[in-house]
Amino acid sequence: MSRIDLLLATYNGAKYLPEQLASLAKQTHADWRLLVRDDGSSDDTLEVVRAWSETVSQPVEIVDDGQNGLGASLNFSALLEKSDAPYFAFCDQDDAWLPEKLEVMLRAVQAGEARAGDGTPVLAFSDLLVVDDTLTQVAPSFWELSRIDPAAGDTELGRLMARNCVTGCASMGNGTLREAGLPIPAGARMHDWWLAMVASAFGSLVPVQQPTIRYRQHGGNVVGATDSRSLALVGQAFSRPRFYLDKARAARDNSQRQARAFVERFGDRLSAEERSLVADYGAIASKGFLARKAFMLRHRVGAGSPLFRLALLAVS
Repeated sequence: MSRIDLLLATYNGAKYLPEQLASLAKQTHADWRLLVRDDGSSDDTLEVVRAWSETVSQPVEIVDDGQNGLGASLNFSALLEKSDAPYFAFCDQDDAWLPEKLEVMLRAVQAGEARAGDGTPVLAFSDLLVVDDTLTQVAPSFWELSRIDPAAGDTELGRLMARNCVTGCASMGNGTLREAGLPIPAGARMHDWWLAMVASAFGSLVPVQQPTIRYRQHGGNVVGATDSRSLALVGQAFSRPRFYLDKARAARDNSQRQARAFVERFGDRLSAEERSLVADYGAIASKGFLARKAFMLRHRVGAGSPLFRLALLAVS
């Protein structure tokens, strides 16, 4: 079977939603169901979805569980709980998918399953075209912009525990991953990051070099694209050190909280080396000054942007 559940989490998304929905209708892989969960919109988001659902042959279901204000991660988590298809794909309300997205990502997941064997959690993730609010291209590669390099070890658990390389809206997972990752705990920083760690530890993370979506940047993104290559960014960091150190502290606290939740859930299933690594990172605040710095340097925690690594080292 190759049916895919598309999991669309919405909140006041009426402005950009029509373009996203139009891109779903143009997918070359047509065997999908759209599950939509709204987090308490005050605009006509759901009216847009209902009107569009009358124009497509695929099933569209609105999940109404009576809860509002969950936030992006828990909204997606609630949708994942409702999914029962062999494959699932997270869908943001403000992007636009390239027509071959589902076809390309499904092929990548199934190739990962073939290599890893039945019953293995698999998560495929692709690069993204970065666009502005009018869908005009800003950068041809989100990975290049953000210094994401799967070939350099960014998909290893020791790297993932501090820095996520998977963008949920450009990913696809299989049912085995869904079963292994649920329920996503309150300690998880984001749904996609949690599932990436699960796939890295117990299955397969499959990078797809080609972009499959237009990743819209409009100022209201929950997680957006930052140019980690820019010398201007370095200049801004030195001119506003407190701002960047506060961001690093928040990243540190969130990732360490997630690491503790991961060990609590999966500690008895991890290898001794992985369990020690993730547990030590989650408990790094209890270590002495020199021990903290040595740990961060020895394991190259936060690999990717040199500026991010430096800031993370400074606050650890």
